[in-house]
This record gives sequence, structure tokens and C-alpha cells, in this order.
Amino acid sequence: KLEFFPPRYDDFPALNLARRAGETGGTLPAVMNAANEIAVAAFLDRQVRFPQIWQIVESVMDRHTSVAHPDLDAILAADQWAREQARAVIPG
Repeated sequence: KLEFFPPRYDDFPALNLARRAGETGGTLPAVMNAANEIAVAAFLDRQVRFPQIWQIVESVMDRHTSVAHPDLDAILAADQWAREQARAVIPG
């Protein structure tokens, strides 16, 4: 038997980021994904603590101006931009 409960956004702040990216659309989901990949890699390399992952992702998302109907070039540019931004806020 499976039981489903409403998401606990306060306990899992990354859920808010995913929801925001999905609702905004455009290039924001690519930005979220790219920043998350860099932040998780930094966590695995012990450069940041686990809670910093979502904080890094949020800071990159907050600085991004999403393109509403992006072509592939815009998505790839947003991905690259987000990776650079995430790397810039990681210590070391």
C-alpha cells in the first residue's frame, strides 16, 4: 500500500526551487539543473556542506533572467552561464 502526503516544502527547500523552475519554464530548468550538478560535485569533493547545495542553486537561479521560449543555443548558453555562476560561489 502506498500513501502520499503533501510535500513538506519547509523541510525540503530544494522542492521549492524545482517547482519554481517548472512553473517559470524557459531556460530556468536548465539553469537549475546545471547549478545543481556543480553544487553536488562540490559536495562530493567536500568543498561544501549538504545544505549549501540548494543555497548555491537558489543563488544562481535568483540571478538568472529566464528566456521564455528558448532555442537550443539559448538553453546551452544558460547551462554554461549557470555552471560558471555556481563555480564562482563555491569556496576554494
